[in-house]
Amino acid sequence: MRPGKLISSITAAVLLAAASAMAPAANPPPAPAVDATAHPAAPSTESRIEAGRRMYLEGVLPSGEMITARVRNDVTVGGDFAICGTCHRRSGLGSSEGSQVIPAIAGDRLFNPLRLPTRNLPLAPQQRPAYNMETLKRAIRSGVDANGELLDPLMPRYALDDDQIELLIDYLKTVSVEISPGVDERDIHFATIIAGPVAPEIRKALVDVMQVYVEQKNSETRHESKRAQDAPWHKEWLFSPYRKWVMHVWELTGAPETWPAQLERYYRQQPVFAVLSGVANGPWQPVHRFCEQTELPCLFPTTDLPVIAEQDFYPIYLSKGMALEGQLVNRHRLDDGQVNRPLVQVYRADDQRAKAAAEAIRQERGVRTVVWHPGEGQPGTEFWRQVLDEAEDGHLTLWLSQADVDTLWPVLEQNGGPDRIYLSSSLYGDNTDGVPPSLRDRLLFIHINELPSRLSRLLLRSTGWLRVKHIYAPKAREVQANAYFALKVAGDALTHIRGYFFRDYFIERIEHTVDSVPYTSVYPRISLAPGQRFAAKGGYIARLSPGPNPALVAVTEWITP
Repeated sequence: MRPGKLISSITAAVLLAAASAMAPAANPPPAPAVDATAHPAAPSTESRIEAGRRMYLEGVLPSGEMITARVRNDVTVGGDFAICGTCHRRSGLGSSEGSQVIPAIAGDRLFNPLRLPTRNLPLAPQQRPAYNMETLKRAIRSGVDANGELLDPLMPRYALDDDQIELLIDYLKTVSVEISPGVDERDIHFATIIAGPVAPEIRKALVDVMQVYVEQKNSETRHESKRAQDAPWHKEWLFSPYRKWVMHVWELTGAPETWPAQLERYYRQQPVFAVLSGVANGPWQPVHRFCEQTELPCLFPTTDLPVIAEQDFYPIYLSKGMALEGQLVNRHRLDDGQVNRPLVQVYRADDQRAKAAAEAIRQERGVRTVVWHPGEGQPGTEFWRQVLDEAEDGHLTLWLSQADVDTLWPVLEQNGGPDRIYLSSSLYGDNTDGVPPSLRDRLLFIHINELPSRLSRLLLRSTGWLRVKHIYAPKAREVQANAYFALKVAGDALTHIRGYFFRDYFIERIEHTVDSVPYTSVYPRISLAPGQRFAAKGGYIARLSPGPNPALVAVTEWITP
């Protein structure tokens, strides 16, 4: 319930302490009985838990009013600063910020003594006694803990009545209690998703990475199963969380509207703890919605069409894809002082990726959007003349393929046109041989990965491993690099959760892990903070170098919209 965004990673020592502190005590004291006469029309258990959930995660009281609180005795705070889940997190298992530890408050942990690790049998020293309902109410209202000591001054003090506090506690008792689906005593199950008519070589490249990585991991830790079963008491915390990884491939065929039913069938057949990586030829939205509704982590798929819904929790993406490219055009024009000049953008109506980019800037001032409809072949001379006339005093952005854009060059050479033309490197591709040298200075490429000249060095870690395993597929380099990234991040996060197999906690650990990973896939910079759902947030504006073999060179630093 302490305000502020959490930006630091939990250290191994803190995790070890948290693991012991979360362990249930042998004889927790019973909570005092609640006077039933105080609730003459008691709501159902489900509605009470939902009311408590809204208080904890959204800061909304049963009355519909927003929660407010005081910090440092006299400062009134509201919004995120007063929401318990901001610091104690959705899992209720707490976290850390710098040297401060935000304690676990989920399940029955508050109603058990707090103990730290020890090698002395039978129990660790007690750091605080168990709370009961009265001392917990005092802590929430006055900031006095079960020892009678003042809590941190940044811990909000809430003016909640007895029923509101009890609603909150009813919800907390349900949080991080049962191990999430997809985990049993021996195995932890994952899936990767192939959505739509993905090319066979891309499918194989992805599946090879997932299966070979899991086989290697299980082989390298093949003795951990025996250690987990026969671990000495003082090493049980280290070995007992071990699970063998099992990877499933979920392939979605047919129209995207049929994918949710297919996903439900896969999930009923074998629940998984998380979805790792994946690739789509088409929208990712059906997968996103399924993961959010099922509360299933869906991590780092390769897609140009992620769902941009920051309030959703379970899907996490590498970038905003095509929407990010649109935002970068706006940012570059703003930085250059050119945002007041008109902008004409062109895309094909049947291209979902191009539409997503165009929609990201459609509503901006001075932007006119021209849609080239399918069935009309490639843009012709008359079409381009009209577009160039409208964009003559401004800029032009083309969300088109190389075949479409190359029909512009002869018209542009004859008719002048705008002095700045933005092209999407995702849609145009990397073959720029067809660009006339006289037009190169006008072209700016929007590029949301590392530049081609630096990419091989960035991917040394993954391509080296792929080559050693004889599964490297150069034409699927990005898909394989992203899959390798998802596997590495998931493995690091599982190491940190130390057997607390709760999906919410797993995602919270990923949020802390990403900032410190040495491998960033095809992106030069990645980061996640609590609540953020896109790891790579920027891109380059680049142009073609002079000479007979033009290459993309950055004209900006890595910029974020």
